[in-house]
Amino acid sequence: MGKYGLKSVSVCLSVLLTHFDVAPTCKQRPAGPCHGFTLIELLIAILIVLTLAGIAVPLTADYMHQANVTRAVTEIRMVEKEIILFEMERGYYPGGKQPIITFMLESMHEIGKDHFKDPWGTPYQYRNLAQGPHTGGGKPQFCRRDRSYNPLNYDFDLYSVGPDRQVPTHNQITSSKGADDIVRAANGRYVGVGAKF
Repeated sequence: MGKYGLKSVSVCLSVLLTHFDVAPTCKQRPAGPCHGFTLIELLIAILIVLTLAGIAVPLTADYMHQANVTRAVTEIRMVEKEIILFEMERGYYPGGKQPIITFMLESMHEIGKDHFKDPWGTPYQYRNLAQGPHTGGGKPQFCRRDRSYNPLNYDFDLYSVGPDRQVPTHNQITSSKGADDIVRAANGRYVGVGAKF
């Protein structure tokens, strides 16, 4: 083999053996960006998202309720004006000249509001009180009443049954069924949530 042959073979074998070394070596993670989340980091992130959702959902629900109440008040005011104009032109409220107690779907076709629904999908309720039966003292017999059991209106009742959608609702607006109704009261001087009247 020549002068350098044996030495070159031994150097080549030593280099090969170092590459095929089967001894396990511990490799450290390379420095740089993280490759994932730990379980604790994931739990903290989930808790933060749930807390924010717990705050946002009630606020959104309250905002939607207030928007529906405002819409119902506006629509009641609009229908009220149409009913008053009808009475000024004809001399009686929608529903006829005879003593009558009726709901919106049956009598409001005269002003084109027979299928007009509140924000919760229930038809607005209407009662013609001026032409209806009266008790002693000129009080309408079948009207809705406030907490003192006085009539809400003497001319006509116009209201939404509110988010509970219970038809028929209670005649007294302070009861559990009638408290959430959006009512026209004091012959139109108040329109709003029944419990606040």
